[in-house]
Amino acid sequence: MARFVILPRETADTFANFSPAEMQALIERYIAWSSRLTEAGVIEYGHKLVDGAGRVVRGGDRGSPSVTDGPFAEVAEVVGGLWVAQAEDYDALVAHVADCPHLEYGSLEIRELEANPE
Repeated sequence: MARFVILPRETADTFANFSPAEMQALIERYIAWSSRLTEAGVIEYGHKLVDGAGRVVRGGDRGSPSVTDGPFAEVAEVVGGLWVAQAEDYDALVAHVADCPHLEYGSLEIRELEANPE
């Protein structure tokens, strides 16, 4: 069984005009979807990222890293959270996530995690 990370992407203003009731209804859809896949043994873990917060660390001079705030909402696309999942292969995982509510608003980036040598 391969392990993957699923990164939901959307534009920075995708949910800006949602009313509190619309946002709550959408959150409930995400919870139902992820709960179903967790119970099926597909999703191991998932969590939403804090909006607009973070740090970017880059290599700096003489081994001292450079740290800046970011990424910023001005970028065209943001990562809103993540799920760690397992499936036989990409095709199997795509079949599992095909009904993810996020696909109505953005995209899902799926990346396979490299297996740890045992």
